[in-house]
Amino acid sequence: MLLFIVRVEGESDWPVLVPGRRYLASGIFVPRVGDFAVFRNPRDRQQIFIKRVSRVLDDQYIMNGERSWASSSDDFGSVPPDYILGKVFV
Repeated sequence: MLLFIVRVEGESDWPVLVPGRRYLASGIFVPRVGDFAVFRNPRDRQQIFIKRVSRVLDDQYIMNGERSWASSSDDFGSVPPDYILGKVFV
C-alpha cells in the first residue's frame, strides 16, 4: 500500500502515539531503528500492531513499546520483513 491510515487503540506507545488518534503510514518506506512500524503479529497474523523498531538483525525486526509493560518482541518474537505493513509518520 502506498499510503494508509492507522488508528492507535492502546496506550503502550503513549505519549508519542495517542490512543484514538489516526496516523498516516506508508508501505513504500522501510522502517528503520527508532521508527514506528505497522506489522502483523508473528504469533497471530490477524492482529496488527504498531511498535517502535529497536533493532534490525539478519532481516528480523525487534520491536518495543514505549512503556515497560507494553508487549514487545520478548512476547511475540522477532518480526520477519514480510510481516511489516509500513512505517508510521509521527
